[in-house]
Amino acid sequence: MKLKTVRYALSSAAICLLPMLAQAADAGADVNACVYLPTKPLQPLTVNFIAGGATDHCMNHIGNNVSVVASAQGITCGSVGFVQEKNGDNHGKTCFGSKSNWVLSYTIPNTQYSGATNAHFNYDFSHYHVDLSPAKSAQVCANATLCGSTSQKWDSGTKGPLYIIFSPGTAN
Repeated sequence: MKLKTVRYALSSAAICLLPMLAQAADAGADVNACVYLPTKPLQPLTVNFIAGGATDHCMNHIGNNVSVVASAQGITCGSVGFVQEKNGDNHGKTCFGSKSNWVLSYTIPNTQYSGATNAHFNYDFSHYHVDLSPAKSAQVCANATLCGSTSQKWDSGTKGPLYIIFSPGTAN
């Protein structure tokens, strides 16, 4: 085969693969929103999680709001669904090299408890990452147990899952 033909074939293959590589670079996971209660509440508490907020940036999917009833000591979770950064064009604004931002917040009606965290998703060609900020009252874990971490890494091409766990009463 001539060198010119080989170069053309390689260039054509690379152009065909670009959309798949761009899609693979969009870090995402199945996200569970959780609340940790160190003691059993006197009465069941409804916890409302709000997926997404005004400061969301470069996101393909922001998940859905979910409510859970916490009636025991420990961790209670609900699925907000799939959450994914957008690494390409975002309504005319480029997201290549831009930091994604996704807000997850919670409220417990008839109490003073509420909080929020920002999750920043990214991809490094072999793993997806998420980092929380501020994270004083939240942690992100690979399962529904307290892990004390403000970041998680998981294999690219998989969907986690992730558990963002809020601890009411901890300063945000």
